[in-house]
Amino acid sequence: MAKNSNTIFEIFLQGIGLYFTNIDRFVWYMVFPVFGQLVCFLLTAILVYSFCEYKTVILSNVPILKTPMYMNIAMAIILIPIVLCWIKALWDYIVAYSAVNSMTENMLKSQRVYDFPAHTMMVSRRWMHFIGLWILYAGILLLSFIPIFTVFCWILLIYYAFIFQIFLFEPELTPIECFKKSSYYVRGNFKQTFLMIILLGALTYVILPQIVYSFLDTIKAVSSLKDLIIPYISVPSLDWINMVLSAMGVAQIMPAQVALFVVQSILWIVVIQLLLPLRVICMCLWYKNFYNDAGAMKQIDDRILDRAGAKKGSRRKK
Repeated sequence: MAKNSNTIFEIFLQGIGLYFTNIDRFVWYMVFPVFGQLVCFLLTAILVYSFCEYKTVILSNVPILKTPMYMNIAMAIILIPIVLCWIKALWDYIVAYSAVNSMTENMLKSQRVYDFPAHTMMVSRRWMHFIGLWILYAGILLLSFIPIFTVFCWILLIYYAFIFQIFLFEPELTPIECFKKSSYYVRGNFKQTFLMIILLGALTYVILPQIVYSFLDTIKAVSSLKDLIIPYISVPSLDWINMVLSAMGVAQIMPAQVALFVVQSILWIVVIQLLLPLRVICMCLWYKNFYNDAGAMKQIDDRILDRAGAKKGSRRKK
């Protein structure tokens, strides 16, 4: 197993440098995957709320909707485009887990990233294997929510930290083999890999989101968003929660508190998702410590050039 002289901290700082050098491109790349999901969710919530709030008026003005069949057709016509948009945004988001690795290899050579469709195609052309990889990965994530399996699954996820890098850079492997190869790379380097995950988690899940939130709070953007939500939270809807809290001797929850929690959650999630490329870049650099086969990287370059329409000729080496 090849070793690199760079330490975890050097790789971590290098990854941060690569990300912030191209932050405008990465933020633009993540706009639709992140905000597409958010907008679809908000549209669905608004439509459901509006229908519940104005159901009587809607049915009186459009009597045909009183028939269940026509009601279902109307709902499908409205919701199907939103659902399809959400699926596309979600797909683009999970594709970034592997596509950004190709971009990282590109940045190491030119210090910049370009031709996003070419990098994305590296993943989407193998969509069946990629979906299989995600089904296995999602299964472990779901098991981690069951208390008896939580610690075990967390450990497994550390051993499987490189599956998205392996999927891209070692395309001959099946999804199951990607998991096996990742555990092979991490074995003997568990502490360093765990440290990298801790550093990335602290930076992208806590520090940077807190900085962004504090800035938005300072310019009163948080309070403005909170004020937009408060009118849609009725006090009666909180009665049953407040009854339980009252029995426990805990102060009651008011609409302003709920609205603030919603705003905080949305802002936090959006920032964390936008920072996905930073996490992937650092993990890719750490992965390259174990796998630095110039021939394999050459094949990746050739496939990107091929997708971009460049002539490879004798550049391809079998």
